[in-house]
Amino acid sequence: MRRLLWSDARLPRLVHWLVAKTLASGAARATLHFPNAAPRKNMPAEMKKCAVWLAACWAWLPAIALAADWERHGTEDGVLLESRQVPDSSLPEFRGSTTLAAPILEIAAIIDDLGRFCEWQKRCVGARQLQRTSDTERIFYTRTEAPWPLQDRDTVLRGKVAGLGENQDIVLRFEHLHDPRFPPHPGVVRMPTLTGHFRMTRIDGDHTRVEYQVRADPGGMVPAWAARLSARQVPRDTLAGLRRHLPKVRGQYAAFIDKWRAPAAP
Repeated sequence: MRRLLWSDARLPRLVHWLVAKTLASGAARATLHFPNAAPRKNMPAEMKKCAVWLAACWAWLPAIALAADWERHGTEDGVLLESRQVPDSSLPEFRGSTTLAAPILEIAAIIDDLGRFCEWQKRCVGARQLQRTSDTERIFYTRTEAPWPLQDRDTVLRGKVAGLGENQDIVLRFEHLHDPRFPPHPGVVRMPTLTGHFRMTRIDGDHTRVEYQVRADPGGMVPAWAARLSARQVPRDTLAGLRRHLPKVRGQYAAFIDKWRAPAAP
C-alpha cells in the first residue's frame, strides 16, 4: 500500500470527508456544498462535533507523515540503502546500514576521532572540534569539497553520544547549529540543514552493525534532483569508507576503549 504523506493531495479530501460526515444532517452542510440539507435547531452542537472531528483529524495527520515507510534501494558496496520522505521538505532522508568486523567500542572510537575523519569520509577537506562541552557532547566543524563549478560546503554541528559504557547500542546524533560565534567562511556555502546519526549495535565481540542516517540540504544553487542524488550516495560512501579505514587503525584506540568499556556483569 502506498504510504500516506503530509503532502499528499488526498489529505484535504480526507478532512473534507470527516467534516461532511459530522455535519451530514446539520444546517452547516450548505457550506460544504450540500445545498439540499435542511436546517436543524441544534446547529451549535453540530459545530461542536465538527470542531472535535477536526482537532482529532489534524492531530492524527502529523503522526501519519512522521511514520513514512523506508523504501529500499538495494545494496551497494556492501551497504543497504534506504530512503523515506520527510514532511515539509523536498529532499528525502537517507539511511545506510552494514556489518563491520570490529568491536563496537573500536568503531565508536574511530568515528569520535575528528583528527582522522577526512581519511575515511569522502570529499572531506576539513574537520575539527570547536568546543567540548562534556565527555559526550561537543561542537565541531566539517568542510566538504564540491565538484566544479560549485563552491565547497561547510557546517557547524552539535554532536551528542549516548550508550557509552552502558553495554547497549551506541548512538551518535548530530545536528546543524546556527551560532554567530562560528560564521561562514568566504567562498564557502554554509549548509542550511544537516542532521542524522550513527547507530552501532553489538552483534558479538568482533562484529558490529552500523547504521548511518542523514538528512541534508546543501544550500546554494543546487537543483533538487542533484541534491537528492548526492545525498543518496552519502550513506554508502560513509560506511564503505569506514570499512576500508578499519584495517589502518586497528589497535590504536586502547585508551578510548578502556575508558568506556562497560563493567562486567556480576
